[in-house]
Amino acid sequence: MSRIDNIKDIFNAKSVAVVGASRKAGHPSQMALMALKASGCTVYPINPSAKKVFGIKAYPDVNSVPDSFDLAFIAVRVDKVASALLDCAKKGAKGAVINTAGFKEVATEEGKKHEEVLKEIAKSTGMGIIGPNCVGFHHPNISTMPLPKSNGASKKVGTVSQSGWFCGFYASQCITRGVDFSMLVSSGNEADLNKLDFFEYLSQDDDTDIITMYLEGVDDGKRFMELMKRITPKKPVITWKVGLTGAGSIAASSHTGSLAGSESIYNAVFSQTGMIRADSGKDLIDLTTAFSHCKLPEGNRVGIITSPGGFGVATADACERHGLKMPRLSENSSKELKKVLPSFCFTENPVDLTMMAIQNPNYFIDSMKILDSDPGIDSMIVITGATFYDGFMAKSVKDIEKPFIIVSSPYGTAEGSDVLIKAGITSYVYPEEAVKSLAALTRYGEIVRRR
Repeated sequence: MSRIDNIKDIFNAKSVAVVGASRKAGHPSQMALMALKASGCTVYPINPSAKKVFGIKAYPDVNSVPDSFDLAFIAVRVDKVASALLDCAKKGAKGAVINTAGFKEVATEEGKKHEEVLKEIAKSTGMGIIGPNCVGFHHPNISTMPLPKSNGASKKVGTVSQSGWFCGFYASQCITRGVDFSMLVSSGNEADLNKLDFFEYLSQDDDTDIITMYLEGVDDGKRFMELMKRITPKKPVITWKVGLTGAGSIAASSHTGSLAGSESIYNAVFSQTGMIRADSGKDLIDLTTAFSHCKLPEGNRVGIITSPGGFGVATADACERHGLKMPRLSENSSKELKKVLPSFCFTENPVDLTMMAIQNPNYFIDSMKILDSDPGIDSMIVITGATFYDGFMAKSVKDIEKPFIIVSSPYGTAEGSDVLIKAGITSYVYPEEAVKSLAALTRYGEIVRRR
């Protein structure tokens, strides 16, 4: 059986045994059980001292389950994992998620031996194993991760994370910004199925438009490079690489037992493969949001439209730092802007509407339409500066063809509005976030055109 078939079996499981199902709210096995139940799976909690676990009939051990099942979620002590895994294989399970920690990441001979046993079981049984030391996965068919439902319409994102906590945090934050996921997997120590197997799966998955990852290290550098070079011309791959410093490398080893690698090596990897680099967790969320909702610019020439002048200046600075050009508008564009804007507005680039936009928000739309027709402009950043424009903007920008990003800060309002999210419009609070995301979209557009 191929690795891709293993993954497909896991994502299409209909019945799951939760081995080590806890009655404590907040325990990883309890959260997995609830997520699996919400997925519509038949769930078999395994707990030797409980007749029911959160209202579901429980069984004292795997062998007591009357039916066969497709998948196992294992959360027992490290020394009991192997026997539980073998029992699940006998019950017909084609895959397993091992939540338990205490394997190679603890850097002891005992931990390494326990992990080697898992590898042997995977080979001998043909099971696909995710983990150990992970929280599992989320897929539209089945999930071990309790996540909210996306309320936005976007391209679909497939994510691989060696960190379980970050996987859940990242997904939750992205979902609140209208991102939709085709798959998320917390790969943990990767005793069997590893990140490269999941990248291969995502490269072939028609439901995945964008690939993102939290990356600690890579064992098979050659295969990784080959995969990334093959994937990036077809699908953007956005990566937050951690463990680039001496301290970070040690932390990565103690977290999942990964070989982190030096910053200079990964700088070359990003350059040669066309992967898009995120510099932080927040950066990964920002870039995921932009690639989910925004079209790729056809060039690096940006038109800025602003009401708050200070943010307009900051945006211009950020554009120059990130390699985006701010060309002069065409003579015709300046002439048309003078027709629709008050005489005291600046009709070059950036277009400064002043605070008069409060009295007439149509200035934003009129200016966007003019820049949309300017052949010297490839994309736009529109700085409204306040969320009270959001509803108006969401209704009014539907005819704009060129990619644009809105900077809509929660000024004068308690919280940001979600109407832009529901409309599939990329927005940020700070201009630097908008510029960095637009620059990444622009660079990826160049990669696609070049290849």
